[in-house]
Amino acid sequence: MSNHAMSSQQASQKKRQGHKREQEFNKRYGDPNASINHSGASADCEISEGHEILETLQETIGTNSREVSLKGGNTIQIHLGNLPELTDKNSYITFKANIKNRKATCVKHGIPFSQQEESLRQKDFWDKYLKKGDILAYSYDDTGDGPHIFFNMDDVNDFIIKECEWRLLPTGRLKGDIQGKQYLTYEYRRKARQFVLGAHGGKKGKEFIDLLQKNLRHVIA
Repeated sequence: MSNHAMSSQQASQKKRQGHKREQEFNKRYGDPNASINHSGASADCEISEGHEILETLQETIGTNSREVSLKGGNTIQIHLGNLPELTDKNSYITFKANIKNRKATCVKHGIPFSQQEESLRQKDFWDKYLKKGDILAYSYDDTGDGPHIFFNMDDVNDFIIKECEWRLLPTGRLKGDIQGKQYLTYEYRRKARQFVLGAHGGKKGKEFIDLLQKNLRHVIA
């Protein structure tokens, strides 16, 4: 089987897991018959009006919103595709380079790192790409039927803006360090021919949620 086929299968599996999580979330907190969000541009799920968790969320994380961005698993994808604030799609180039004795796909973004860094410190940037809902909910189980942890999305965005230190690698990857440890990555995916921003690689997604739990107000239910 080709690497491209394997990559496509993995992507399809991720989508299925994500849809399963949304279905389970809707059964527990929302409308069990709600349609799955396939566009990615709006909130993943909505908590039913009058659900008992809303009072807890308002008291604990300070929001009366019902719109949820739902994440889960070891990888958290914030955005896949073009990010004009970080890469000029009309002028970026990819090339092979010998990085630490291995051939690596590198990229030049066509935007200076100082400008990229400035964009990554703007609230509008994170509202655009991460804030699909006013609440960030993370499922601790791939099937979605385990516990969830809830955060106020404004808290999350403010934390990233304040705490994340960005650095540019020779490959063109951007790495985001928080409290001395790397969590976030922006990179070019050669097989998909797309850019991706998120907490990916190993268990970075889960580690990122653990970091948020240690630093931000939250609800586990």
